[in-house]
Amino acid sequence: MTAVIVGHLSPDLDCLCAIWMLRRWKGLDHAVLRFVPSGQTLNGAPADSDPQIMHVDTGHGRFDHHGAADHSLSATELVRRAVQANEPVLKRIAQAVTQLDHALAVGGTAPDICDLIEGYNALYPQSPEAVALAMFANFDAWYAHEAKQVRLEEAFVQRLEFETPWGLGIAMESDDGASARLAYGAGAVLYAYRDGKGNMGIAAKSRSAVNLTPVLHDLKRIDLEADWFLHPSKRLLLCGTPKSPPRAPSKLSLEQLAGVLRGDHLF
Repeated sequence: MTAVIVGHLSPDLDCLCAIWMLRRWKGLDHAVLRFVPSGQTLNGAPADSDPQIMHVDTGHGRFDHHGAADHSLSATELVRRAVQANEPVLKRIAQAVTQLDHALAVGGTAPDICDLIEGYNALYPQSPEAVALAMFANFDAWYAHEAKQVRLEEAFVQRLEFETPWGLGIAMESDDGASARLAYGAGAVLYAYRDGKGNMGIAAKSRSAVNLTPVLHDLKRIDLEADWFLHPSKRLLLCGTPKSPPRAPSKLSLEQLAGVLRGDHLF
């Protein structure tokens, strides 16, 4: 028998993410999707009576949290524990979904993933399967984003910290470049980075007094051939980006770039 995943009509974030996890992480890409009124089951059978039929966020089975007054649980969290309990990226996603499902997340005014799902439900009011299929690529993208954050956090542990004329500087190297959130969260006024393709850059807080013009002058002396570009804001100095690879990459090490920012070469 072909596996069947059952969710509820007008599926929300928790329902859809739980389905995505089953499809992606339990090898159920070809499972048939079915949708029933919230709280009900397929054909009225008990939720877990057939191992080939999995109910999520409905039916009061093992992947439905509505019978427990526990704000740490969601259908997504229950599925995560069953399919990939030790996968750190899925844990981050499940925590975010659970907070949103229990209205515990603090958000801004910009549309979020729940608004996107609401829009898909408005676009396909008679086809919850179309909503699910439209969202799966978004969940794949979310996973890729969280995986990148995990790699950045691991690389950030090896960061260099140094003093600059403007305050604390941080330098880090990783395949993914750097993270403004991590650097500024650690108290830096600016950060420098090198990514896996050899691109380098320096970025400062947007409301800081940093002016990287003298840094560019030093770089032109000691890194003569490199294609350094100073943004008009004077707080962003780049030598290559994924959008614009450098004609001539920098030959400096990350430690040498940190030395320029410390003032070792004198402005």
